[in-house]
Amino acid sequence: MKHLTHPLLTTLRIHVGTVIVVLALGTIAALAEAPAKKQGYESYRMMRTRNIFDPDRKANEPARTARPSTPAPAASDYVALTGILMDCEKILAFFSGSRPEYNRVLAVNAEIAGATIKIITPAGIEVERAGKRITVAVGQTVPGEGAMPTAAPVSASTGSASSNTAPSLNTAPSPDKEALLRRMMERRQNELK
Repeated sequence: MKHLTHPLLTTLRIHVGTVIVVLALGTIAALAEAPAKKQGYESYRMMRTRNIFDPDRKANEPARTARPSTPAPAASDYVALTGILMDCEKILAFFSGSRPEYNRVLAVNAEIAGATIKIITPAGIEVERAGKRITVAVGQTVPGEGAMPTAAPVSASTGSASSNTAPSLNTAPSPDKEALLRRMMERRQNELK
């Protein structure tokens, strides 16, 4: 038996073969132009942007139009009493502040920011500066020369003041507390956007 070939079948086979070759060459060219896959940690974009174990993570914020930036006010030096540890062997006061040397754990008769710790109680400490004794509650700052203890400032590095602050007899919120509360509420609203 003789195999018959029709001219249209031959032309069709040539065209199909050409299409296959062109597709194969196009695929090879596309693969050659494709960038190499990132290796290591860079290839895990989701882990980099939504790492739940990263203490410095921030909410994804959409691109915003440029706002005129206002310079941040200069932070004054402060030392805040952040906590007290009392057990049968030792009594310690925990401090945080605007300088690295203020982030310390100290016992009675130690000095911090020019003041000497005289007494440590569960509610706070008593310090002496220039012969004058001043009581500082947990969450307040150790006062400078001639100043009174104030609430510890809230900053990104230290977090908020301790929740074990001594109860206040004044039930009306002070203007400073109202401003702080307003700023905290605004910050929370911005985080939720």
